[in-house]
Amino acid sequence: MVAAALLRQRHLEIATNNLANASTVGFKAERPYFDLYREAQSPDELRPLGDDLVRQSRWAGTNVDYKGGKIQHTTNPLDLSLVGPGFFVLQSPQGPRYTRAGQFTLSVNREIVSQDGWPVLGEGGAPIRVPAGGEGEKIVIGLTGEVRMGDQPVGRFQVVDFPQPYRLFKQHGASFSTVDARETGAAVANPQMVQGTLELSNVSPIAEMVGLVETARLYEAYQKILQSFDSMSDRAINDMGRTQPIA
Repeated sequence: MVAAALLRQRHLEIATNNLANASTVGFKAERPYFDLYREAQSPDELRPLGDDLVRQSRWAGTNVDYKGGKIQHTTNPLDLSLVGPGFFVLQSPQGPRYTRAGQFTLSVNREIVSQDGWPVLGEGGAPIRVPAGGEGEKIVIGLTGEVRMGDQPVGRFQVVDFPQPYRLFKQHGASFSTVDARETGAAVANPQMVQGTLELSNVSPIAEMVGLVETARLYEAYQKILQSFDSMSDRAINDMGRTQPIA
């Protein structure tokens, strides 16, 4: 019973985090999964009611739901959404990070960076630096990731992908890292992206709220059962203390 309550508590934490990131660009929801295990049985232990009563659920981990979120059109020329598989590559202080959150901006030295200030890497692994343009010149990003300032090419976004099912660690916000830091993914030969759009979170607020309420009710029910067990134990101990000796 205690194990079940702890599982529901962890489920509650995940659902709460998903809901809190329902408006985070590029966020991917997490889904908990559990497995069943049976405690080891000693040779002289009797279980007249069978083994099913001693099977318990235990925490097995979380899966990331990588399905795409809805696409939102913006007026920012540095907003990008990927069409099809792949991830943008960011250079964080802890190493490469991979994301589908294409909400980019220019740093003070005119490098394209993420909302965390991490440089977005281009082909060849270097940050993309956009020079100041002349009057009327705008940043143009083509469907395959080439970046131009007016008519001048300045770089091309690096897009990589990994074998599926993905074995990535979820990091800050909507970014991921690899299990092995030496694994950097394979370049997507013909990436497709759309300028002036963003891939939103794939969290459904309504569905997540329904699940959150159901999990919270189960957690409260387990708490009440445990409190009842505690009350019964206290009562039994007190009653034993008041037992009169047999004359």
